[in-house]
Amino acid sequence: MTPQHDAFTRVNRRTFLYQAGGVALATSALLAGCGSGSGTGGNSVTLNVWGGVPAENGPAKLIEAFHKAHPNIQVKYTRFVNDDTGNTKLDTALQGGTPIDIYFSYTVARMSQRIKANLAVDLTSYVNGDSDLSSWTQNNEAIFKPDNKYYSLPTTREPNFVAINKKMLDAAGLQVPASWTVSDYREMAKKLTSTSGGKTVYGAYSSPGLPLITLGPNANYKDGGKESNFDNPVFKQDLQLHVDMIKEKSAFPWTEVLAQNLRAYAQNPFLTGQEAMWITSPFSLRYVNDTSKYPHDFMTTFAPMPRPDNASTFYNGGSLNNWIMMHPRTKNKDAAWTFIRYWLGDGSKYMLTAGKNPVLPNIDQDTQVNGILGSNKATLYDVEAFKKAVFAPDLKFVTDTITVAGAQIMQITQSQTDRCLIGEISPDQWVSTVKQQCDDAIKKAGA
Repeated sequence: MTPQHDAFTRVNRRTFLYQAGGVALATSALLAGCGSGSGTGGNSVTLNVWGGVPAENGPAKLIEAFHKAHPNIQVKYTRFVNDDTGNTKLDTALQGGTPIDIYFSYTVARMSQRIKANLAVDLTSYVNGDSDLSSWTQNNEAIFKPDNKYYSLPTTREPNFVAINKKMLDAAGLQVPASWTVSDYREMAKKLTSTSGGKTVYGAYSSPGLPLITLGPNANYKDGGKESNFDNPVFKQDLQLHVDMIKEKSAFPWTEVLAQNLRAYAQNPFLTGQEAMWITSPFSLRYVNDTSKYPHDFMTTFAPMPRPDNASTFYNGGSLNNWIMMHPRTKNKDAAWTFIRYWLGDGSKYMLTAGKNPVLPNIDQDTQVNGILGSNKATLYDVEAFKKAVFAPDLKFVTDTITVAGAQIMQITQSQTDRCLIGEISPDQWVSTVKQQCDDAIKKAGA
């Protein structure tokens, strides 16, 4: 067992009690889910749920429907912004006295930190007591399961695709590719780049991200997590590609990404016509649907993710996400599980307006398409292209299983990537700096 996994085996009195009582709790929760009651013995309870999706984008309607099905369980939803500041606020609340029963994590690195800090209940007995859920989890390699235990469950399926401005595509005389390579992607970005009246329209927001689609899970690590993998040639190749695309103006200038905080608002340049292609996931389409805030006169079409040149197999780069977790401090574990199970099942249809594809196969494809693309889908989208990109049967998702020093590695790579993409350092300097700093972080973490 590797050292980073040792952290998951620490047993104190609190975790022992939760694990010992798991079977009884799962049983009562499942019985509660079968009837009109809430599993609370007739007593009303209140659950405090923290999530990153605005209430009006789905959670409010989900909670309203849940309360009708389980009138003895009240739910109070608190939204936190899913950025560094918002996650720090959540972590402070989780470790302090703020009442939280259920919360969401949106990256494996943050989720892993919270599990290691004993801020999540082991849900394994609940999962094993639900035949449908147990079957699904056991046949899904993309679920994070340290030491073969479920401390969290993904609630949404987020495949990556390339969103394309169809008006620009048609004007350039180009077609949506059914299959293509990274080199094809770059060439299309060049052809979609134009300058008129001193204003440049960039072919793409960025390069496709070679390490993720080439190496898949645990791309940042080697030797079981004892060393970083940033000296793998694909990392330098990826940085060089992105730098070259920025220089040739086929990718959006990174100085503007930083100046406009486009990591948080990546939809802006696409929906304002500053770029033609944008690699994203279904959750971003709620911005396309919001034509009052983002008025635009073009249809969005979709292409599958490009594959690395000369590769026969590759990863989509997307993942299962929006991991729901139960806080150990909750006094209503059976009611909390009832809510978690509802969100995964019947409640998932209310999250379609937020662009959240359900993880369980309980909602048919047409319902998902209508819910995500909205009532104006025929005007705003190339619907058939969306179906091909999102529901392709052979998509390979990425979920890391090694997370040692994950948060530190994320900070190091992001800061040095920013420096590289604005020209402060070269890709070679990026490799040497990131490799050294991440190896030090891994060593400090005890791997």
